Amino acid sequence: MTAEAIAPAITVEPAPPATSRLTARIKATAGAGQMVESVSTSVFSTFLFFYYTALLGLPGSYVGAATAISLAIDAIADPLLGSLSDNARSKWGRRVPFMLVGAPLVALGLGLLFSPPNGLTGVGLFAWLVTVSLLMRFAVSTFHVPFLALGAELSEDYAERSSVVAYRTLFSIFGPLGILILGYGVFLGGKLGLKNVAGYAPLGWSAAAIILVGGLIAVLGVRRFAGGLEVAERDDSALHERLLDELREIFKNPSFRVMFSCSVLFYAAQGLASSLSQYMFMFIWRIGSQQILLITLAVFAGLIVGVPIAPILARRLEKKLLVILGLAMFCVAQGGLSSLRAVGLFMLSGDAVVLPLAINSFLAGVGLTFTGIAIGSMMADAADEHDYLFGTRREGLYFAGLGFAGKAATGIGALLAGVALDAIHFPKMAAAQGAAAHLTPETLTNLVWATGPTAAGVSLVATCILFFYRIDARRHAEISEALRARKATKS
Repeated sequence: MTAEAIAPAITVEPAPPATSRLTARIKATAGAGQMVESVSTSVFSTFLFFYYTALLGLPGSYVGAATAISLAIDAIADPLLGSLSDNARSKWGRRVPFMLVGAPLVALGLGLLFSPPNGLTGVGLFAWLVTVSLLMRFAVSTFHVPFLALGAELSEDYAERSSVVAYRTLFSIFGPLGILILGYGVFLGGKLGLKNVAGYAPLGWSAAAIILVGGLIAVLGVRRFAGGLEVAERDDSALHERLLDELREIFKNPSFRVMFSCSVLFYAAQGLASSLSQYMFMFIWRIGSQQILLITLAVFAGLIVGVPIAPILARRLEKKLLVILGLAMFCVAQGGLSSLRAVGLFMLSGDAVVLPLAINSFLAGVGLTFTGIAIGSMMADAADEHDYLFGTRREGLYFAGLGFAGKAATGIGALLAGVALDAIHFPKMAAAQGAAAHLTPETLTNLVWATGPTAAGVSLVATCILFFYRIDARRHAEISEALRARKATKS
């Protein structure tokens, strides 16, 4: 795409009153920033574990531990960055300066992750993985926590927030879709497929370029608009003192506790499943890069189909019910075929398994779209409830808390994947060894159980927790009216 084609999309305009509807231009340019997190996470979770274990030879527990360490420390940084951005002030608002610093660092870190120095092995390679992962993940938090908080601030309208998240979701679809097409179709698309060690570095740097463009579009597109948004009174107390008080405060809100608990379980399940997904494709379903690409495209087709449907359903269903519906669809897709495989009832592989997996992936994509659009809007509503209950705005800390849950839990899931891989005695560098790798039927069955049924079961428990979420349209209307009355009294 040319610079002329991008330029109209990043034209800015003055901030409208909070009660007016946002233009599509503002929502689209703001949404482009989602590519920073979605592209980096997609490449990180899809390819990194397989690259370092099956091709570079690090034990699965080492790679899982490195991922867990980086995500756990990054997760701890989320509340810090949430509090910092809540209290920051600049001519571009309180969020944009963090986004401007974060995006280039995410791009640099991701490129370096897939470009380890030649000759590094063992402890040296582990140290490289941990160090660069920490850089990249901290940079993701620096950009993404303020970015999500800004999205919650763009509109106070209950339904409009779902539209804002829908635009963000579009970029969370097309950004990863582009890089996965490049991955499976170009860099890892030859005869060697996933075994092409030389293809991972250009894949990483291509993802870095997409991240940088998306981040800069968002920064340039919303900087003046963000500078005109109303902000709460600044808290000038010491950071370590106020952060502990703020954390205790947000956990007093039952709505936040429900969403936090759901996120911990769901992301732990996805950390486990995504880390082992390439092993499932290669050793269980026995398909190559081109077939994996078709199945991946089916996921994105489901996501695309779900995007226009989700806001419509959000106007007819409560957001909680929409999330539960989406997660239920996802759980069936995640655990269905693999559970049948584990008990010997679905034994297709190769070309014959592509269509069933593609249909399964399409349903998972639709479910994820329902979930993603509604959950972001629900968190913004919970932040309003927090203001109503405690008299303070904590959007940054709320989304940081959700990020903390997701990252810490994903790290735990990746660690469990690595431990599981070693526990079932899966051969190191199995992809590089090819036919020489000794894989017993018991080892393969254990791999299936560890990946699909286990992850789906944990995701189902996470879904059930959402029944305790208490904010519906009526409750939010009452909260909004009370907040407006409070604001009018103060003025």
